[in-house]
Amino acid sequence: MNRTILSLLLSMALAQGWTTTRADSPEGASENFFELRVRPVIAGQCVKCHGEKKASGGLRVDSRQALLDGGESGPAVVPGDPDGGSLLRAIRHADEDLKMPPSGPLPRAVQDDLAAWIAAGAPWPESAASRPIEGQAHWAFEPLRPITPPEDPTGWASSPIDRLVAAGRRAQGVHPVARADRRTLIRRASFDLIGLPPEPERVEAFAADERPDAYERLVDELLASPHYGERWGRDWLDLARYADTAGDNSDYPIREAYLYRDYVIDAFNADVPYDRFLHEQLAGDVLAADGPPDDYARRVIATGFLAQSKRFGTVKLEDPHQIIEDTLNTTGQVVLGLSLRCARCHDHKYDPITARDYYALYGFFAGTKYPFAGSEEDHKPSEFAPLVAPEQLRDYQTQYGETLARLKARLGEAESGGEAVTKVRDLALKAAVAEFIADTAGPTDRGALVAEVEAAKAELTKAAARRDGQLQRLRGEIKKLEAGGPTALAPRAYAVRDGEPTNVKLQIGGDPTKLGELVSRGVPKVFDPAGTIDLPSTGSGRPALARWLTEGRPRPLVARVMVNRIWQHHFGKAIVPTPSDFGLRGTPPTHPELLDWLAADFVASGWSIKAMHRRIMLSETYRLASKHDSANAAIDTGNAWYWRFDRRPLDAEALRDGLLALGGNLRLDRPGPHPFPAEGTWAFSAHHQFKAVYPSEHRSIYLMVQRLHPHPYLALFNGPDTSVTTAVRDRSTVSLQALYMVNNPFVHDQARRFAGRLLAAESDASARLRLAYSQAFGRPPTGAERDRAEAFLRDYERSLADEGLPTDRREGEAWAGLTRALLASNEFLYVD
Repeated sequence: MNRTILSLLLSMALAQGWTTTRADSPEGASENFFELRVRPVIAGQCVKCHGEKKASGGLRVDSRQALLDGGESGPAVVPGDPDGGSLLRAIRHADEDLKMPPSGPLPRAVQDDLAAWIAAGAPWPESAASRPIEGQAHWAFEPLRPITPPEDPTGWASSPIDRLVAAGRRAQGVHPVARADRRTLIRRASFDLIGLPPEPERVEAFAADERPDAYERLVDELLASPHYGERWGRDWLDLARYADTAGDNSDYPIREAYLYRDYVIDAFNADVPYDRFLHEQLAGDVLAADGPPDDYARRVIATGFLAQSKRFGTVKLEDPHQIIEDTLNTTGQVVLGLSLRCARCHDHKYDPITARDYYALYGFFAGTKYPFAGSEEDHKPSEFAPLVAPEQLRDYQTQYGETLARLKARLGEAESGGEAVTKVRDLALKAAVAEFIADTAGPTDRGALVAEVEAAKAELTKAAARRDGQLQRLRGEIKKLEAGGPTALAPRAYAVRDGEPTNVKLQIGGDPTKLGELVSRGVPKVFDPAGTIDLPSTGSGRPALARWLTEGRPRPLVARVMVNRIWQHHFGKAIVPTPSDFGLRGTPPTHPELLDWLAADFVASGWSIKAMHRRIMLSETYRLASKHDSANAAIDTGNAWYWRFDRRPLDAEALRDGLLALGGNLRLDRPGPHPFPAEGTWAFSAHHQFKAVYPSEHRSIYLMVQRLHPHPYLALFNGPDTSVTTAVRDRSTVSLQALYMVNNPFVHDQARRFAGRLLAAESDASARLRLAYSQAFGRPPTGAERDRAEAFLRDYERSLADEGLPTDRREGEAWAGLTRALLASNEFLYVD
């Protein structure tokens, strides 16, 4: 065969997605190769007919020895000899009497992979031999197991969650502490679900409520609060790496980013089923066309999850491969709990994701149009998604023509006449006359006349600048309108738009200038050995990908990942301690049966996040006190078996919101867009980046956050890194945090406001002190605390008197000192 024909055949093979793995490739001997290419095929295609439950033809394939023993057709595998056993003959349909699966031969890539594995000796890693071949290669990829929670012989546990937790505790020899008291519980639940401290009267009402379902009512009340979405939406924004700037070298602001933030808050408040929540964020722009018209804008805005991908460089949408990499990396970690980034350059070294898998997914987003926020070399934002359906854009045609005509008329008037032009003409004449008089005046009058000429010229210069500015603004508006067309008048969002079906070539070593074989859009083979899903003939195919995630084989993993996150935020630690890494390098679950039970319950509830909150919070495990037990701690120092509730610090947002709430100046309305400078003034560059901090008394979720310049307060108290998906925030305790709580003007101002509220609310010092403790800690002061506080107030006022402070100011200053101490205390900063 000549070289031309051979080259042509090889090109055809690559175009059809054939692998280049040779039968004598040493790669076939690696454990990663087995987990990546062999186990998924055996588990997905063979074991259902040749396993423990059914062994057709006397053949089992669920262990190496079973393959060597073979069945009625002889050994299935002969190590080192791919053609020596029946397995390859069967999957190739090379033997008339042996065709498996009957529906047709397996893809050529699969045949070559198995041939390479057999040629390498058909190694079966020891780690794989310890678990069944059925399902998938790793616990995270297995189907959800039916879990029957064991009975608790002690009678402590009643709910399935408690019975599963109790079983683990019994095995470790630890016992649960008592249930938390009512005041502790309402403070815990309030910060957990709405991120705000409970009002004292609500605490007292709950503490006195003797109804058996009082706690259930409290949980339902908090779940129904509009502030619930502000608390739990924040956790999702951490994962979505939400920011109000693009992250390019100039960090351009995104005026419309807040729409996605508000979408997330509203979705959590409405308890949008998690599967639909994902569908909207991955493909809402396409789904919008199929839904009701009044839902069109909301679904488009949802794709802010994709649009939030970090931008790079100095020109318009520079390095699109990096933008898509950020999309894939974020989606993989957030939805599947898997790292995909490594596979951009090579097959993943640990997880069962190949480079071909990566570029099969890449195609879905290569066929997607991303918005442009502006950059150093192109200041104008563009490519934003309209929030009205295409047919409605026609309605803007008339408005477009009228607006354009009106602007051009104003420009014509401004160029030829109008107040500005008349003013300039009058001033020019005045200056000319003044100059003529000065030139003809005598020496005695010339000095005063020259000064008058200079004043007239200065006034003329200012008027001319105003006229030129007006002309420039009008010309800019016309240019922008003409460039954008009628759609420029429609409301828009920082969201994606759908494009054409796009298959991409594999980028060798992750280099977009070095291209390999063409890879069709598809899904990772670890989930489906064929690597394909049904795709429409038009569009990017993202809706099919989104549905596959929640309806196809990844569904158990998607459910596990999300319930693990919900558990993590309720208890301060996750069942899988690496919540965005469920792969082979992640940490296995501490309670695998509990994880599967929760995931199954989550799906059965219709993917309701609020129902999962309720399940968890009504458990006895959640209601345990945080008290220490020496005997338990000697066995389980880290409380891995949940014998108590872990005391946790308030996160940055809850701490700031709590300070504002106690000061009485927390604004609970929704602020809308940030006060960014006018778009026409944007000229940010790498040397003059956009940077701003906008003071606000709204909840902290509404603070403007940047990618290149962290918010000073949020950064100090371990806020998220907005450039990457954040699954777990740091919990550092550093001296700067303590100094902030003692010295920062914001804290001092809030303490003073808090003290002012107390003085206005209660004239009696004893009642005032009780109110202070109730608002700050959710409980009254103890006798010892009351004595110390009263002594502090007396000593403080005496000290102020010695310093000469007027009498009418001493009480207010003393109480401000006391409230500063309360706000800086551990009991305020932590939740029990």
